[in-house]
Amino acid sequence: MGQTESAGGEYLPLYPKNEYDPEMAKTLMDVARTYMDHADALIYSGAGKTFLSGYDLFDPDYGGRGNIDCSSLILLTLTGIPYERSPYTTGTLKGLGEQTALWADPALTDFDSIPERYMSMTERLGRPDLSSGGYADIDLDKAKASGINWDEVFKEMRGKGMIRRASQLAEYYFKRGECFSDPDSLRPGDLVFFKASSAWREGYQYFRVFHAISHIGMVWDVPGMMINSAGYQDKNRALAEGLPAVSLAKIFDYREVDMFARPYSQRGNRGV
Repeated sequence: MGQTESAGGEYLPLYPKNEYDPEMAKTLMDVARTYMDHADALIYSGAGKTFLSGYDLFDPDYGGRGNIDCSSLILLTLTGIPYERSPYTTGTLKGLGEQTALWADPALTDFDSIPERYMSMTERLGRPDLSSGGYADIDLDKAKASGINWDEVFKEMRGKGMIRRASQLAEYYFKRGECFSDPDSLRPGDLVFFKASSAWREGYQYFRVFHAISHIGMVWDVPGMMINSAGYQDKNRALAEGLPAVSLAKIFDYREVDMFARPYSQRGNRGV
């Protein structure tokens, strides 16, 4: 693998472990493009508030748009589910796991494990909502007083196949040895993981969020660009400013990059 460099207290390979597969990259971009083409039917929900975590699929207060965020966009892309076969079109989660592409990583396709209302776990455990009213609302004293071991909560989620957030995707690929740090090695279809903003970082670190990662994008076939789902937590502001729910953005103009990943292509492994 060549040189390594320290990242988050661990050693991160400098170069990608997996070879670049241009055919696979094109397939991923074709899937992702379907969400960008239908961005007007979607709205950025933020903070993992999508069907993947048991929140509402559609937002009736915003024209019935589908709630989407960075990790749900990438998970749907990695599992080969275009917009036309997604819950945003079918209106249901039923059979979603059966719709995944044969080459998709099985660890990312266990949609049957999604609770009907995963949000209720948050409410029962009393976790402060890190996005409820802005960065200043992180109440670490309340969080510490709750005595919740969020590391165990995240382990439970992963144990049920619930890889749902950007930080969980990053940890999954890191443990598989598929992450790397050299930006010159980036190719279309690679994943980019970003740290939370400085104002949020203490809260993310307290809650044991892997590397304090809060965002993910996928490298596009335009130099220096990625596709991602991002926006304001305030949906009114997003709509007022015409901010699309899925769009292209400059990778290194976003926020602090933590690491990259090139997932192993399941395509050849599955005979597809």
